[in-house]
Amino acid sequence: MQAAIAQVELHCSAELEAYAQCVDNNSNSWLLSCADHKHSLNACAAKHSGMVESVKRRCKAQIEQYERCLKGNPSSPGTCDMQLLKLYQCSEDLPPLSAPASSHLPACDCASCGERPPPL
Repeated sequence: MQAAIAQVELHCSAELEAYAQCVDNNSNSWLLSCADHKHSLNACAAKHSGMVESVKRRCKAQIEQYERCLKGNPSSPGTCDMQLLKLYQCSEDLPPLSAPASSHLPACDCASCGERPPPL
């Protein structure tokens, strides 16, 4: 997933920044308020990153579970750490872990860490 995110950052930095800024500015309503930014980011990623499309195909179920969790918990995305871990494991083709997500999420400095949802 890190390589795919790097491709998106390289080719879609304006879209990524706009989406991240929108999420930061709309912490209680980002899911609806930032839908247009998410769509623009997804379109750019689809155009410029074959890796993103590959992860979307391979990890469709995990992406859907994570998105359902985020929709159900828009003001507390940390509730979805386990779903995010499963998505990360799928994207990196790792075996599932059974420990709490917070102890196994990789360290990163990308826009999708912390309380920001990934742009998938």
